[in-house]
Amino acid sequence: MQASVREFTRKFPAYRRAALAGKEIRVQDRKGNGFVFRAAQGQPAGEPVSLAAAMGDLLGAVSSGRRKKTLAGYGRD
Repeated sequence: MQASVREFTRKFPAYRRAALAGKEIRVQDRKGNGFVFRAAQGQPAGEPVSLAAAMGDLLGAVSSGRRKKTLAGYGRD
């Protein structure tokens, strides 16, 4: 689907539904710049994100120097 920025702004709810249905909307501004609007892959709308899913990319990103199997340093020393 193609739309102008003005039309996209006016009919956003309809374009959002189309994107959720799997369609891709191409929006073009007056200067000729193009943008693509589509639904993001991942968590379905309305479902809560678990802490494990939210922190998944951070797991193991920082080396603390301690084994991950211990609780040392977490207030139980």
